[in-house]
Amino acid sequence: MENIEFSMENIKKCLCMQCAVQIESQCVKDKQQIMLLIKNQDLDSPMMMGPDRVPGLYCSTGKAICKDIDTKKVCKCNECLIWNQKSLKSSIPGRYFCKDGKAH
Repeated sequence: MENIEFSMENIKKCLCMQCAVQIESQCVKDKQQIMLLIKNQDLDSPMMMGPDRVPGLYCSTGKAICKDIDTKKVCKCNECLIWNQKSLKSSIPGRYFCKDGKAH
């Protein structure tokens, strides 16, 4: 399995921000506000959209920085375009990248 690139293209495909696991997280909501500000200022550089600011794409970046996510909720990884395109079903871990780390 190839590594998943941390890119704007993959961020746009990612379902993490719509996932029940983090939808109630205040930390995630705060990061979404930062992302909106960056997008509105047209600052699409990797430095501005780093993993510490993007509440998602954990299959690429590893565990969530936000500690108030609820991993008892149902994960949506198997519905994600990246999960299907990159065959993440056979990766380790296979889901809950936000809790268990990036895909290998």
